[in-house]
Amino acid sequence: MRLSGFASGMDTDQMIRDLMRVERMPMDKMFQQKQIIEWQMESYREVNRMFDTFRTNIFDTVMRSANMLARTVSSSDDSRVTATAASTAGNSSFRITEVSQLASAASQNSSDPISGGTLDAAKALHTQALSEDMEWKQGVFNQETKRVDQAGTTFYFEKEAIKADALEDTIVKIGGRSYEVVTEGDAGSLSSGQVLVTKEEDGRLRLDFADTVSRGAQVNVQYITEGEGRYTTGSITTFTTNGEEVKNSFIVRDGQTMNQVLQEISRSNAGVNVFYDSFSDKVSVTRTQTGSFNPGGNEILFEGDFFTRALKLSNDGEPGSQGGQNAVFTLNGLETERPNNTFTINGMTLTLRDTFGVDDPPVTLAASIDTDKVFQTIKGFVDEYNEILEKVNGMLTETRYRDYPPLTDEQKEAMSDREIEKWEERAQSGMIRNDRVISGALDRFRTDIYGSVTSSLNTEFRQLATIGITTSRDYTERGKLEIDETKLRAAIEADPDGVFALFTADGPTAAEKGIGRRLRDSLGQSIDRIADRAGGLRGKVQNHQFTLGRNIRSIDQRISDFERRLQQTEERFWRQFTAMEKAMAQANNQANMIYSQMFGMY
Repeated sequence: MRLSGFASGMDTDQMIRDLMRVERMPMDKMFQQKQIIEWQMESYREVNRMFDTFRTNIFDTVMRSANMLARTVSSSDDSRVTATAASTAGNSSFRITEVSQLASAASQNSSDPISGGTLDAAKALHTQALSEDMEWKQGVFNQETKRVDQAGTTFYFEKEAIKADALEDTIVKIGGRSYEVVTEGDAGSLSSGQVLVTKEEDGRLRLDFADTVSRGAQVNVQYITEGEGRYTTGSITTFTTNGEEVKNSFIVRDGQTMNQVLQEISRSNAGVNVFYDSFSDKVSVTRTQTGSFNPGGNEILFEGDFFTRALKLSNDGEPGSQGGQNAVFTLNGLETERPNNTFTINGMTLTLRDTFGVDDPPVTLAASIDTDKVFQTIKGFVDEYNEILEKVNGMLTETRYRDYPPLTDEQKEAMSDREIEKWEERAQSGMIRNDRVISGALDRFRTDIYGSVTSSLNTEFRQLATIGITTSRDYTERGKLEIDETKLRAAIEADPDGVFALFTADGPTAAEKGIGRRLRDSLGQSIDRIADRAGGLRGKVQNHQFTLGRNIRSIDQRISDFERRLQQTEERFWRQFTAMEKAMAQANNQANMIYSQMFGMY
């Protein structure tokens, strides 16, 4: 029980708070020490993040041939042929003397109007006046997708009332690939790409694949069940670049709209774009790929009443059809073909834009080094290096104000927000001033930058200075690099491979390694050292994994122990004051009793 000055009249609570404020002063110091370590840790991590980003950017910029050996192509006639070049193209050139034919995609249009101009593509098909010859079948369309939990060849779909006489209309797809449906025979006689579809006695649909279906695959099945409904089936067959058939089957329901059906076809793996033109009352089907993939035959084949009768898409090459064709051209005297108008030869990507004959001026294409891109890549490297030097050197030379320790919560309560901001700005200053780990890293970077590269490549470019990159003469800039733009551009144009090797050369010794490789190695070592001290990278995210984190854990343990001692001290103060209050209360009672005995008779 705690007595709060009933007998003594003292403000016991306030007195104990004042006493405890003094007792807590050592713990405030520990909290301040912890805060300083946390600020130091964040400063280290900020530097490490800059180093890590720079290390990644070196690999993605000056060490990539696509940037350092970038090529540009000039065309003598951009209206007829354009080109771009990869870094592997070298200083190659081509001469095109004739483009007799551009590549085009196969297409097929309805041979006649399909509805007499009455079709509303946004309304259900059963309300439309389509071909009377089209046969609608009875049954209800169903669709189910199952994820394969365990690889295998046999799968069941838990649906009843499968329509047995419509099994051949079942569509099976895995990852968009259609499988050939077989409804008779046994699974052992199947060929690759086939699936046996049967109805079990319990009504389930059973699928037996010739090929093993891997775990995680999505098996999509479209099938027909008993019930009131109408549907029809059809398929579109196209051909791959290797001439292989790709057949996509469709189930069309009478409740679908024409727009829905055509969208489903366009989104399928048939590789066609389909649309209905209300003006001509016809449907147009076009391959998404240009080129001829079925020489001597149709590029698009249709099966089923919906396609051949309702949409009047013929396989007979009637008016409205156009076969796909390859681009035919003569390159450096060699007549050749390509299925696309854009293609790549020896690292140069050409785009044919128009046809022309041998009597027209030829088109010449010449690849050369893209000086501007290479220059900008190297300039970006130099700018980032200078930016890191400026920022890190600023942190290393920042003034440390030891008279501005971190503020306690009590001190903050007595200050304005602006005063707190100014105080903490100075308190956080100089957290890594003159740090040996970081200053040592900068020294290594300078050595890597200035050192000569003894690559096996026969080039005169052995140092950055030989390509126009030197150190600033202003000592206050602490080693920043400067670029002589004219000299650098001249070096790039004279020997791009030598400039690239200056950054990327490799070998067993540091002297044989290019500047980019040296810097990446040094950056990696510095990142590891800083992470050992402050964590944050290289998997060091728990306090026990790095030095400052262990220091924080130690301070946390000391704070925890001290808090227990403070609690014990506070309880001792209360016991002492409580004992005093009890003693004074007892003394007051005795005094009152004596007074009453001595003067009570009067």
